[in-house]
Amino acid sequence: MRFSQYFIIISYLIAGTGLVAVSLTNIINPVFLAGISCVVLLSLFLNIKGNSFNISGFIWNSLAVIILVAGLIDYLFVSRSLIDVSIRFLTILMVAKLFDLKTNRDYAVLYILTFFQLLAASASTVNISFLFVLALYILTGIWALTIFNLKKDWEEKGTPHKEMAKNILGPYFFIATAGLAGLSFIITLSLFFIIPRMEVGFFSRQTADVLKVSGFSEKVDLGELGPIKLDPTIVMRVELPDYKAYTAPRLYFRGVSFDTYNGAQWQQTIKETTPLKKGQDGVWRTVSVEWSRIVSPIEAFEDKSAILTQRILLEPIETNVLFAASNGIGVSGNFKSVMADRTGSLYLPAPSYSRIEYTAYSILPPPSKPILPEQDYPEGVPSEYLHIPPGLERVSNLARDITVKKTTPFEKAAAIEEYLIKNFHYTLNPVKGSGKNPVEDFLFYTKEGYCEQYATTMAMMLRGVGIPSRLVTGFLPGEWNKFGNYLIIRQRDAHSWVETYMPGSGWATFDPTPSAAAVGAMPPATSVITLYIDSLKWKWNRYIINYSFRDQINFAKTVEGKGRSILSNLRWNALVSQVSAAGGLHKNLFIVIAVSMISALILTTIIWRLGRPGEETRRSKVPSFYKSMLSILAKKGKIKKAGATALEFARDVDIKEAMAITDIYYNVRFGGHRLTEKEQGEILNYLRSIKLAPAGLPSNGSIGGSKQGKADIIAPS
Repeated sequence: MRFSQYFIIISYLIAGTGLVAVSLTNIINPVFLAGISCVVLLSLFLNIKGNSFNISGFIWNSLAVIILVAGLIDYLFVSRSLIDVSIRFLTILMVAKLFDLKTNRDYAVLYILTFFQLLAASASTVNISFLFVLALYILTGIWALTIFNLKKDWEEKGTPHKEMAKNILGPYFFIATAGLAGLSFIITLSLFFIIPRMEVGFFSRQTADVLKVSGFSEKVDLGELGPIKLDPTIVMRVELPDYKAYTAPRLYFRGVSFDTYNGAQWQQTIKETTPLKKGQDGVWRTVSVEWSRIVSPIEAFEDKSAILTQRILLEPIETNVLFAASNGIGVSGNFKSVMADRTGSLYLPAPSYSRIEYTAYSILPPPSKPILPEQDYPEGVPSEYLHIPPGLERVSNLARDITVKKTTPFEKAAAIEEYLIKNFHYTLNPVKGSGKNPVEDFLFYTKEGYCEQYATTMAMMLRGVGIPSRLVTGFLPGEWNKFGNYLIIRQRDAHSWVETYMPGSGWATFDPTPSAAAVGAMPPATSVITLYIDSLKWKWNRYIINYSFRDQINFAKTVEGKGRSILSNLRWNALVSQVSAAGGLHKNLFIVIAVSMISALILTTIIWRLGRPGEETRRSKVPSFYKSMLSILAKKGKIKKAGATALEFARDVDIKEAMAITDIYYNVRFGGHRLTEKEQGEILNYLRSIKLAPAGLPSNGSIGGSKQGKADIIAPS
């Protein structure tokens, strides 16, 4: 392959990398993207064949203006998103430029366009594939720029129509370029973690498809959660920093509660929200405004051992609800404001159409306290929590029969919960019975259903015996990912349960729905590979996409602590004492580590020496005839400066013989050219002429000369 073709291919490779980067944003229509890809391949074929496109500057500039005007129209009347318009504008401009690659300046413009494509894509995608695209871009970018500079220097030295030798692009050139790209990638990552983070929203946009979730609006129909119970789409990931493995009690990630049931639908009638105040520590604490609160968030935060911290990465969903484990007392995150209703549910001002990360704080459920019969409900209990729609008289009668021998509200609730768990069948496809309403149908006829039927029935039975209750929707814990120590919560983990007010304790959670494991409805286990890939996505979003200034502070503290520990352990006396005091296992481990380090050092040295060029190659990097010319010219007062190139020095000497030798020097050193007998004779004549010339060398002409032995000048130095 000729050097010119090689250069075109690597330039198209970096252009293709920019095209792949913008494809990850889902901004460009797939059909349009496929058409652009075909056009790119066509231009590659034509450029490889050497078919030039005679596009005048006027036509090119006019085309650029037309594309710019189209972009402005797109921004003002179509997308209204600067980042979307920029990506489409850069892509079309880059493809157009591929048909106008004639000069080095054209290739430089192409590289600049691909850089801005990558920059725009980085602001509009959270796909982990972008990491691999970035790595590929750094590799191909350094590779292309290196070859670009070689091409530019070759053309500047005076042989623009002569093809550069391709053997300079051997394995060592690629290895050196890859090593430089790897070093650049490491430096880039280091700067990413060191440079202070700035939270700006100028380029903010929707970064993922919005998930449609059910059960979190102001109304929820009975049976609405059923269709999503088989949907494996991930809704959120929850990290529990205080647990190395999932050892927490069974958690319920609470969304919203519903107080009124009309026989077919649950509604929120107690829905007043209150803006929360942000504390100095960045936490929005819930306010004790509901009649049922007995422990204030301020008091709860004083006992750190009773707080469950959850770091939640929430996918974009069609609700403004912020999920947290039951008994939530606060939330922190990059929010402008947070609101809460009287039941403890948390809300954003509007749904977030991008992936968000926040930290939620909840009180761990305290041990159940015995509730005495004489404890009464406080005054002011909303009637909605005791309301039963007409037609449920049989339900209330059954509840009284079940709890006839129970004395406390807790015992009555536990009895009803146990009755539903033991006597009913869990299914996602309940049949239609002969009941007058869904609750009566479930309780007396079909005796099968899923969480909504169970929870609704229990709530109505509790109200039938005078116990305030409400329906709550949210999510079960889902699946534990051991590779990242976090919970994966999916659409199928959507759930509804019952919250019941217990005098002296507050709201207690009851779940009458049999567990999925108990009824054999567990989904198939996720493969190890899938869990590992998901952990990579979690870390990508947690430590790259959502990396914040607070994370930098924590990272700096961790590095400082580790550094102090390492410096302490590196002290000689401490090291000797540790080795001396170590048992047999520790000594063996120390020996294994030492042998491994020595072996790695020896292997690295061998590979390095094998990769080094031989002595003859290293000696011939600068040809001996060029060194002879430098020596002769130095004696005549023409000394080559350290920073000057060979071509610059030849122009400074300004004689034809020096320029001719420099031309041959470039061919030999950079082109891998071997001297012929004729060329060796010509070099001898050039050197002889320079040597016999007077101290004041003439300019712009030949200086002639006499004869000298070939062996004295051409021999390797």
